[in-house]
Amino acid sequence: MIELYTKDQIKKVYFEIKTKKYLDRQKKLPIGSDGVTTDIFERNLEFSINEIHRKLLSHDGIIHHHFGPLLRIERTKSEGGLRLLHIPRLRDQIVFRLIHDEIQHLAHEKGLDLKLKSPYSFVTRFDDYVANIETPIILKTDISKFYDSIPRDRAISLCTDIHLRPEIMQLLVKWSENLSIKQTSFKLQDNSESTVGLPQGLSISSLLAELYAKQIDYDFAHHAGYFRYIDDLVFICKHLNEAKDILTQLKNKVNQLGLVLSSTKTEIVDFSRGIEWLGLFHYPHGKYMHPDKLMRAVKPIQSIQKQCLVKLVDAKTDTEKYNLIKECIKKIDKFTSGSRNARVKWYSLCVDQGQWKVMDKQIHGLIRSCIRKSKLDESAFPNLPSIHAKVMSYK
Repeated sequence: MIELYTKDQIKKVYFEIKTKKYLDRQKKLPIGSDGVTTDIFERNLEFSINEIHRKLLSHDGIIHHHFGPLLRIERTKSEGGLRLLHIPRLRDQIVFRLIHDEIQHLAHEKGLDLKLKSPYSFVTRFDDYVANIETPIILKTDISKFYDSIPRDRAISLCTDIHLRPEIMQLLVKWSENLSIKQTSFKLQDNSESTVGLPQGLSISSLLAELYAKQIDYDFAHHAGYFRYIDDLVFICKHLNEAKDILTQLKNKVNQLGLVLSSTKTEIVDFSRGIEWLGLFHYPHGKYMHPDKLMRAVKPIQSIQKQCLVKLVDAKTDTEKYNLIKECIKKIDKFTSGSRNARVKWYSLCVDQGQWKVMDKQIHGLIRSCIRKSKLDESAFPNLPSIHAKVMSYK
Protein backbone atom coordinates (compact mmCIF):
# COMPACT_ATOMS: atom_id res chain seq x y z
CA MET A 1 0.00 0.00 0.00
CA ILE A 2 1.37 3.41 -1.02
CA GLU A 3 0.27 6.65 0.63
CA LEU A 4 0.06 9.25 -2.14
CA TYR A 5 -0.61 12.17 0.20
CA THR A 6 -0.70 12.38 3.98
CA LYS A 7 -3.75 13.53 5.93
CA ASP A 8 -1.86 16.65 6.97
CA GLN A 9 -1.10 17.49 3.33
CA ILE A 10 -4.76 17.07 2.40
CA LYS A 11 -5.98 19.26 5.25
CA LYS A 12 -3.34 21.92 4.56
CA VAL A 13 -4.29 22.16 0.89
CA TYR A 14 -7.99 22.43 1.74
CA PHE A 15 -7.45 25.43 3.99
CA GLU A 16 -5.06 27.01 1.47
CA ILE A 17 -7.57 26.94 -1.40
CA LYS A 18 -10.39 28.02 0.91
CA THR A 19 -8.42 31.01 2.22
CA LYS A 20 -7.16 32.04 -1.24
CA LYS A 21 -10.66 31.98 -2.70
CA TYR A 22 -11.95 34.24 0.06
CA LEU A 23 -9.05 36.68 -0.05
CA ASP A 24 -9.12 36.97 -3.85
CA ARG A 25 -12.84 37.42 -4.35
CA GLN A 26 -14.47 37.46 -0.94
CA LYS A 27 -16.23 34.21 -1.86
CA LYS A 28 -16.52 30.70 -0.51
CA LEU A 29 -15.36 27.67 -2.48
CA PRO A 30 -17.87 26.86 -5.23
CA ILE A 31 -20.31 24.00 -4.69
CA GLY A 32 -19.95 21.02 -7.01
CA SER A 33 -22.47 18.50 -8.30
CA ASP A 34 -22.73 16.70 -4.94
CA GLY A 35 -23.95 19.85 -3.16
CA VAL A 36 -21.27 19.70 -0.44
CA THR A 37 -20.42 23.16 0.89
CA THR A 38 -17.44 24.20 3.00
CA ASP A 39 -19.75 24.30 6.04
CA ILE A 40 -20.84 20.68 5.50
CA PHE A 41 -17.27 19.61 4.75
CA GLU A 42 -15.90 21.20 7.92
CA ARG A 43 -18.75 19.92 10.08
CA ASN A 44 -17.31 16.47 9.38
CA LEU A 45 -13.75 17.63 8.74
CA GLU A 46 -11.81 14.66 10.10
CA PHE A 47 -14.12 12.16 8.39
CA SER A 48 -13.88 14.11 5.10
CA ILE A 49 -10.07 14.23 5.24
CA ASN A 50 -9.87 10.54 6.18
CA GLU A 51 -12.11 9.58 3.25
CA ILE A 52 -9.98 11.48 0.73
CA HIS A 53 -6.84 9.96 2.24
CA ARG A 54 -8.31 6.43 2.11
CA LYS A 55 -9.40 6.74 -1.52
CA LEU A 56 -5.94 8.03 -2.51
CA LEU A 57 -4.12 5.01 -1.09
CA SER A 58 -2.58 2.86 -3.81
CA HIS A 59 -3.36 -0.85 -3.38
CA ASP A 60 -1.17 -2.91 -5.72
CA GLY A 61 -1.05 0.01 -8.12
CA ILE A 62 -4.79 0.61 -8.00
CA ILE A 63 -6.21 3.91 -6.67
CA HIS A 64 -9.87 3.94 -5.70
CA HIS A 65 -10.50 7.66 -5.91
CA HIS A 66 -13.12 8.46 -8.54
CA PHE A 67 -13.66 12.00 -9.79
CA GLY A 68 -17.27 13.12 -9.79
CA PRO A 69 -18.96 14.87 -12.70
CA LEU A 70 -18.09 18.51 -13.21
CA LEU A 71 -20.87 21.05 -12.83
CA ARG A 72 -20.89 23.28 -15.92
CA ILE A 73 -21.99 26.90 -15.61
CA GLU A 74 -22.14 29.68 -18.18
CA ARG A 75 -20.56 33.10 -17.72
CA THR A 76 -20.89 36.04 -20.09
CA LYS A 77 -17.56 37.40 -21.35
CA SER A 78 -16.98 41.15 -21.09
CA GLU A 79 -16.23 41.25 -24.83
CA GLY A 80 -19.35 39.21 -25.63
CA GLY A 81 -20.05 35.51 -25.92
CA LEU A 82 -20.15 32.79 -23.27
CA ARG A 83 -17.43 31.13 -21.23
CA LEU A 84 -18.14 27.62 -19.95
CA LEU A 85 -16.72 27.10 -16.46
CA HIS A 86 -16.61 23.85 -14.53
CA ILE A 87 -16.90 23.22 -10.80
CA PRO A 88 -15.55 19.97 -9.31
CA ARG A 89 -16.85 18.47 -6.09
CA LEU A 90 -15.09 19.93 -3.07
CA ARG A 91 -13.12 16.73 -2.43
CA ASP A 92 -12.01 16.74 -6.08
CA GLN A 93 -10.94 20.40 -5.84
CA ILE A 94 -8.58 19.29 -3.07
CA VAL A 95 -7.21 16.34 -5.06
CA PHE A 96 -6.72 18.48 -8.17
CA ARG A 97 -4.80 21.04 -6.10
CA LEU A 98 -2.58 18.33 -4.57
CA ILE A 99 -1.70 17.06 -8.05
CA HIS A 100 -1.32 20.64 -9.33
CA ASP A 101 1.20 21.49 -6.60
CA GLU A 102 3.18 18.30 -7.21
CA ILE A 103 3.45 18.93 -10.96
CA GLN A 104 4.44 22.54 -10.36
CA HIS A 105 7.15 21.48 -7.89
CA LEU A 106 8.57 18.77 -10.18
CA ALA A 107 8.59 21.16 -13.14
CA HIS A 108 10.47 23.74 -11.07
CA GLU A 109 13.12 21.14 -10.24
CA LYS A 110 13.56 20.61 -13.99
CA GLY A 111 14.01 24.35 -14.52
CA LEU A 112 10.48 24.80 -15.88
CA ASP A 113 8.43 27.59 -14.31
CA LEU A 114 4.70 26.87 -14.60
CA LYS A 115 3.57 29.57 -12.19
CA LEU A 116 1.44 32.13 -13.96
CA LYS A 117 3.21 35.46 -13.78
CA SER A 118 1.42 38.66 -12.88
CA PRO A 119 0.25 40.69 -15.91
CA TYR A 120 2.18 43.56 -14.31
CA SER A 121 5.50 41.85 -15.06
CA PHE A 122 4.50 41.33 -18.71
CA VAL A 123 3.46 44.96 -19.16
CA THR A 124 6.62 46.39 -17.58
CA ARG A 125 8.83 44.13 -19.74
CA PHE A 126 6.77 45.11 -22.79
CA ASP A 127 7.30 48.81 -21.97
CA ASP A 128 11.04 48.37 -21.54
CA TYR A 129 11.44 46.54 -24.84
CA VAL A 130 9.12 48.62 -27.02
CA ALA A 131 10.80 51.83 -25.84
CA ASN A 132 14.01 50.74 -27.57
CA ILE A 133 12.40 50.16 -30.98
CA GLU A 134 12.21 53.23 -33.23
CA THR A 135 8.97 52.38 -35.06
CA PRO A 136 7.64 49.18 -33.47
CA ILE A 137 5.28 46.90 -35.38
CA ILE A 138 3.10 44.71 -33.15
CA LEU A 139 1.88 41.24 -34.05
CA LYS A 140 -0.98 40.46 -31.69
CA THR A 141 -3.03 37.25 -31.66
CA ASP A 142 -4.48 34.57 -29.44
CA ILE A 143 -5.30 30.89 -29.64
CA SER A 144 -8.90 30.16 -30.58
CA LYS A 145 -10.80 28.15 -27.95
CA PHE A 146 -7.53 27.56 -26.14
CA TYR A 147 -8.62 25.27 -23.30
CA ASP A 148 -11.20 23.46 -25.41
CA SER A 149 -8.66 22.73 -28.16
CA ILE A 150 -5.79 21.29 -26.11
CA PRO A 151 -5.66 17.50 -26.48
CA ARG A 152 -6.00 16.28 -22.88
CA ASP A 153 -4.06 13.08 -23.44
CA ARG A 154 -1.13 14.92 -25.03
CA ALA A 155 -1.04 17.50 -22.25
CA ILE A 156 -1.10 14.82 -19.54
CA SER A 157 1.61 12.81 -21.32
CA LEU A 158 4.00 15.77 -20.96
CA CYS A 159 3.99 15.11 -17.20
CA THR A 160 6.14 12.03 -17.78
CA ASP A 161 8.98 14.36 -18.85
CA ILE A 162 9.09 15.88 -15.37
CA HIS A 163 8.91 12.39 -13.76
CA LEU A 164 5.45 12.63 -12.25
CA ARG A 165 4.79 9.55 -10.13
CA PRO A 166 3.15 6.66 -12.08
CA GLU A 167 0.30 6.54 -9.55
CA ILE A 168 -0.53 10.20 -10.16
CA MET A 169 -0.25 9.72 -13.92
CA GLN A 170 -2.72 6.85 -13.59
CA LEU A 171 -5.08 9.08 -11.63
CA LEU A 172 -4.94 11.84 -14.27
CA VAL A 173 -5.48 9.40 -17.14
CA LYS A 174 -8.45 7.86 -15.32
CA TRP A 175 -9.94 11.34 -14.79
CA SER A 176 -9.44 12.22 -18.45
CA GLU A 177 -10.91 8.99 -19.80
CA ASN A 178 -13.97 9.14 -17.52
CA LEU A 179 -14.59 12.88 -17.57
CA SER A 180 -18.29 13.71 -17.37
CA ILE A 181 -20.14 17.01 -17.34
CA LYS A 182 -23.32 17.83 -15.47
CA GLN A 183 -25.18 20.80 -16.87
CA THR A 184 -27.04 23.17 -14.57
CA SER A 185 -30.12 21.71 -16.25
CA PHE A 186 -29.09 18.40 -14.59
CA LYS A 187 -28.45 16.68 -17.88
CA LEU A 188 -25.54 14.30 -17.34
CA GLN A 189 -23.11 13.55 -20.14
CA ASP A 190 -21.29 10.34 -19.36
CA ASN A 191 -18.31 10.47 -21.72
CA SER A 192 -15.22 12.56 -22.14
CA GLU A 193 -16.04 13.43 -25.76
CA SER A 194 -18.38 16.16 -24.48
CA THR A 195 -15.29 18.12 -23.50
CA VAL A 196 -12.44 17.36 -25.89
CA GLY A 197 -9.94 19.71 -24.29
CA LEU A 198 -9.26 20.89 -20.75
CA PRO A 199 -12.39 21.99 -18.86
CA GLN A 200 -12.03 25.61 -17.76
CA GLY A 201 -12.23 26.46 -14.08
CA LEU A 202 -10.03 23.65 -12.73
CA SER A 203 -6.61 24.31 -11.22
CA ILE A 204 -5.25 21.23 -12.99
CA SER A 205 -6.57 22.49 -16.34
CA SER A 206 -4.78 25.83 -16.10
CA LEU A 207 -1.53 24.07 -15.14
CA LEU A 208 -1.71 21.49 -17.93
CA ALA A 209 -2.59 24.26 -20.40
CA GLU A 210 0.50 26.21 -19.34
CA LEU A 211 2.65 23.09 -19.64
CA TYR A 212 1.28 22.48 -23.15
CA ALA A 213 1.73 26.10 -24.26
CA LYS A 214 5.37 26.05 -23.14
CA GLN A 215 6.05 24.20 -26.40
CA ILE A 216 5.30 27.46 -28.21
CA ASP A 217 7.67 29.34 -25.90
CA TYR A 218 10.54 26.99 -26.77
CA ASP A 219 10.30 27.89 -30.47
CA PHE A 220 10.27 31.64 -29.89
CA ALA A 221 12.55 31.95 -26.85
CA HIS A 222 15.20 33.57 -29.08
CA HIS A 223 12.90 36.50 -29.88
CA ALA A 224 13.29 39.09 -27.11
CA GLY A 225 10.07 40.80 -28.19
CA TYR A 226 7.92 37.69 -27.64
CA PHE A 227 5.28 37.74 -24.90
CA ARG A 228 2.71 35.08 -24.02
CA TYR A 229 0.14 35.41 -21.26
CA ILE A 230 -1.93 32.20 -21.21
CA ASP A 231 -3.31 32.22 -24.79
CA ASP A 232 -2.59 35.86 -25.65
CA LEU A 233 0.52 36.27 -27.80
CA VAL A 234 2.32 39.49 -28.70
CA PHE A 235 5.47 40.06 -30.75
CA ILE A 236 7.25 43.40 -30.92
CA CYS A 237 8.87 43.58 -34.34
CA LYS A 238 11.18 46.07 -36.04
CA HIS A 239 9.42 46.00 -39.41
CA LEU A 240 6.37 44.59 -41.20
CA ASN A 241 8.16 41.73 -42.97
CA GLU A 242 9.51 40.42 -39.67
CA ALA A 243 5.97 40.36 -38.26
CA LYS A 244 4.65 38.50 -41.30
CA ASP A 245 7.44 35.89 -41.14
CA ILE A 246 6.81 35.30 -37.44
CA LEU A 247 3.07 34.93 -38.05
CA THR A 248 3.76 32.19 -40.62
CA GLN A 249 6.07 30.37 -38.18
CA LEU A 250 3.56 30.75 -35.36
CA LYS A 251 0.69 29.33 -37.41
CA ASN A 252 2.80 26.29 -38.28
CA LYS A 253 3.75 25.72 -34.66
CA VAL A 254 0.25 25.96 -33.20
CA ASN A 255 -1.07 23.73 -35.98
CA GLN A 256 1.50 21.08 -35.00
CA LEU A 257 0.06 21.24 -31.49
CA GLY A 258 -3.49 20.80 -32.74
CA LEU A 259 -4.34 24.44 -32.05
CA VAL A 260 -5.51 27.34 -34.23
CA LEU A 261 -4.94 31.08 -34.06
CA SER A 262 -8.04 33.25 -33.83
CA SER A 263 -8.55 34.91 -37.21
CA THR A 264 -10.60 37.76 -35.71
CA LYS A 265 -7.98 38.58 -33.07
CA THR A 266 -4.88 38.29 -35.24
CA GLU A 267 -3.55 41.65 -36.38
CA ILE A 268 -0.34 43.39 -37.33
CA VAL A 269 -0.41 47.07 -36.39
CA ASP A 270 1.84 50.07 -36.06
CA PHE A 271 2.21 50.66 -32.32
CA SER A 272 1.47 54.34 -32.83
CA ARG A 273 -2.17 53.29 -33.37
CA GLY A 274 -2.19 51.46 -30.04
CA ILE A 275 -3.21 47.92 -29.06
CA GLU A 276 -5.57 46.40 -26.51
CA TRP A 277 -3.78 43.79 -24.40
CA LEU A 278 -4.26 42.32 -20.92
CA GLY A 279 -7.17 44.63 -20.11
CA LEU A 280 -5.24 47.79 -20.98
CA PHE A 281 -5.12 50.05 -24.00
CA HIS A 282 -1.43 50.53 -24.83
CA TYR A 283 -0.12 53.60 -26.68
CA PRO A 284 3.39 55.06 -26.99
CA HIS A 285 2.31 57.93 -24.72
CA GLY A 286 0.68 55.80 -22.02
CA LYS A 287 -1.77 53.11 -20.96
CA TYR A 288 -5.47 53.27 -20.14
CA MET A 289 -7.65 50.93 -18.09
CA HIS A 290 -10.45 49.05 -19.84
CA PRO A 291 -13.80 50.35 -18.46
CA ASP A 292 -15.12 46.80 -17.93
CA LYS A 293 -12.17 46.01 -15.67
CA LEU A 294 -12.96 49.01 -13.49
CA MET A 295 -16.58 47.92 -13.11
CA ARG A 296 -15.60 44.38 -12.13
CA ALA A 297 -13.10 45.70 -9.57
CA VAL A 298 -15.89 47.13 -7.44
CA LYS A 299 -18.04 43.95 -7.32
CA PRO A 300 -16.10 42.17 -4.54
CA ILE A 301 -16.30 45.36 -2.47
CA GLN A 302 -20.09 45.23 -2.79
CA SER A 303 -19.91 41.73 -1.31
CA ILE A 304 -17.97 43.01 1.72
CA GLN A 305 -20.50 45.82 2.19
CA LYS A 306 -23.46 43.41 2.02
CA GLN A 307 -21.90 41.21 4.70
CA CYS A 308 -21.58 44.26 6.93
CA LEU A 309 -25.22 45.28 6.35
CA VAL A 310 -26.41 41.79 7.36
CA LYS A 311 -24.36 41.85 10.57
CA LEU A 312 -25.57 45.33 11.47
CA VAL A 313 -29.13 44.01 11.74
CA ASP A 314 -28.14 41.88 14.75
CA ALA A 315 -25.88 44.49 16.38
CA LYS A 316 -27.34 45.68 19.71
CA THR A 317 -25.09 48.56 20.72
CA ASP A 318 -23.42 51.51 19.00
CA THR A 319 -20.05 50.02 19.95
CA GLU A 320 -20.87 46.78 18.12
CA LYS A 321 -22.03 48.75 15.07
CA TYR A 322 -18.93 50.93 15.14
CA ASN A 323 -16.64 47.88 15.28
CA LEU A 324 -18.49 46.16 12.43
CA ILE A 325 -18.11 49.18 10.17
CA LYS A 326 -14.46 49.64 11.11
CA GLU A 327 -13.86 46.00 10.22
CA CYS A 328 -15.69 46.49 6.92
CA ILE A 329 -13.53 49.54 6.11
CA LYS A 330 -10.40 47.57 6.99
CA LYS A 331 -11.38 44.70 4.64
CA ILE A 332 -12.18 47.10 1.80
CA ASP A 333 -8.91 48.94 2.32
CA LYS A 334 -6.99 45.66 2.20
CA PHE A 335 -8.85 44.53 -0.91
CA THR A 336 -8.27 47.77 -2.82
CA SER A 337 -4.53 47.39 -2.22
CA GLY A 338 -4.43 43.72 -3.19
CA SER A 339 -1.93 41.12 -2.08
CA ARG A 340 1.48 42.80 -1.76
CA ASN A 341 0.00 45.98 -3.23
CA ALA A 342 -0.70 44.18 -6.52
CA ARG A 343 -3.81 46.17 -7.44
CA VAL A 344 -2.21 49.51 -6.68
CA LYS A 345 0.82 48.56 -8.79
CA TRP A 346 -1.45 47.58 -11.67
CA TYR A 347 -3.51 50.77 -11.48
CA SER A 348 -0.34 52.85 -11.29
CA LEU A 349 0.57 51.73 -14.82
CA CYS A 350 -2.33 53.75 -16.21
CA VAL A 351 -2.86 57.39 -17.07
CA ASP A 352 -5.12 59.06 -14.50
CA GLN A 353 -8.27 60.25 -16.26
CA GLY A 354 -10.25 60.66 -13.09
CA GLN A 355 -11.25 56.97 -12.96
CA TRP A 356 -9.72 56.43 -9.50
CA LYS A 357 -11.77 59.25 -8.01
CA VAL A 358 -14.90 57.77 -9.61
CA MET A 359 -14.10 54.41 -8.00
CA ASP A 360 -13.47 56.15 -4.66
CA LYS A 361 -16.89 57.77 -4.90
CA GLN A 362 -18.54 54.38 -5.48
CA ILE A 363 -16.66 52.75 -2.62
CA HIS A 364 -17.35 55.61 -0.21
CA GLY A 365 -21.03 55.41 -1.13
CA LEU A 366 -21.11 51.72 -0.17
CA ILE A 367 -19.43 52.42 3.17
CA ARG A 368 -21.70 55.37 3.94
CA SER A 369 -24.78 53.22 3.34
CA CYS A 370 -23.55 51.03 6.22
CA ILE A 371 -23.02 54.10 8.39
CA ARG A 372 -26.54 55.32 7.64
CA LYS A 373 -27.93 51.86 8.46
CA SER A 374 -26.17 51.99 11.82
CA LYS A 375 -27.44 55.55 12.49
CA LEU A 376 -23.95 56.52 13.63
CA ASP A 377 -22.28 59.85 12.89
CA GLU A 378 -20.14 59.86 9.72
CA SER A 379 -17.53 61.95 11.51
CA ALA A 380 -16.64 58.84 13.51
CA PHE A 381 -15.13 57.40 10.31
CA PRO A 382 -12.91 60.17 8.90
CA ASN A 383 -10.42 58.08 6.92
CA LEU A 384 -12.12 56.10 4.16
CA PRO A 385 -10.04 54.00 1.72
CA SER A 386 -8.89 55.94 -1.35
CA ILE A 387 -7.63 54.20 -4.49
CA HIS A 388 -6.71 57.59 -5.96
CA ALA A 389 -4.49 58.44 -2.97
CA LYS A 390 -2.82 55.01 -3.08
CA VAL A 391 -2.08 55.20 -6.80
CA MET A 392 -0.70 58.73 -6.56
CA SER A 393 1.42 57.72 -3.59
CA TYR A 394 2.77 54.66 -5.42
CA LYS A 395 3.64 56.67 -8.53
